[in-house]
Amino acid sequence: MSSLRLGIFCNFGPPSVGGSENVIKHISERLAIDYDYKVNIYSYNNNSCNKGYGLISQINENDHILIYSDSFWGFDTILRHIDRINCTVSCSLVGAYNMRNDVHLLKLLKENIDRFNLITHSVITEDYKWCVDNDLPVTVIPNGVNLSEFNDNIINFRQKYNIKEKYIILNISNWFFGKGQEAIPKICKKLNSNLKDFIILQCSNAVQYPYDKTFLNRTKRQSAGLNIKFLRDLPREDIVSAFKCADLFLMTSKKEVAPLVILECKAAKLPYISMNVGNTGENAGGIVIENSEEDYKGYKVINDIIINRYIINITNILEDNNLKNKLITEGQKEIDKIDWKNMVSLYHEVFSK
Repeated sequence: MSSLRLGIFCNFGPPSVGGSENVIKHISERLAIDYDYKVNIYSYNNNSCNKGYGLISQINENDHILIYSDSFWGFDTILRHIDRINCTVSCSLVGAYNMRNDVHLLKLLKENIDRFNLITHSVITEDYKWCVDNDLPVTVIPNGVNLSEFNDNIINFRQKYNIKEKYIILNISNWFFGKGQEAIPKICKKLNSNLKDFIILQCSNAVQYPYDKTFLNRTKRQSAGLNIKFLRDLPREDIVSAFKCADLFLMTSKKEVAPLVILECKAAKLPYISMNVGNTGENAGGIVIENSEEDYKGYKVINDIIINRYIINITNILEDNNLKNKLITEGQKEIDKIDWKNMVSLYHEVFSK
């Protein structure tokens, strides 16, 4: 049997670095190694993805395609010209933000649902609930993590980056709207009254997003005089070592689906604090802050009450070793199940139908 030609279509793909890019990287690599797939990644950020009819021609070079997120900028083109597409199609919804806000796209999908395999990462995410509400068949494939990448990393992050403080509070997130990094200076300022000898590290990668530097520079200005260090474009092995050397992970995202950083925390034995966004609630190993206040777009509102909840939980974890160790132990239960090697076989089952 000849190798299956898989095309992955996305807005942001490798070698750019981020959560979505990481998922795409592991899916493509494992399918190539384990199942002899011939994978091509077409992404707009690398100018490898055509528009209009050129996109349809690219799609038809493959036996199967995976559209990573219905927010893919060519998704409406695919729906409108589905009759011109010769291969089978899967779509990892990643929130289904586009179709949840566009009744026309939803109508087109329903009319052609026999051509699509829909994929979501959890049964508690909004895109899964949306599929159920609209009677759309959907397959759940959780996100994963490369455990060996964490187990084999021996870099001393503190030494390499000259970190002297007792506690490292880590935030890893690129500067997109909704990641909530503007809350970090507020948290740091208030935390100074509760905790001494700590540093907050914010690690990100430069991305081709119009507001990347604007958001970053604004938060840097708000961080003047605070012990917050901003690190950019670190090698992947150093990011892994940061996870392993930190004392606590601080996630400020105001909207998520199935964030990889939470799985990476579990792989690194690092407790996390997050609001109740995406599927964080089904991941042991951290503390989830309940926040029911959202704006009209569904983004969490971070007010003084939420900031104070972050402060209390950060202080409790860092000053109570019993609590910290309890969270780590909970996060390690059945840890092997989240390895990517277990997840990629589920993608193969869908793609090879």
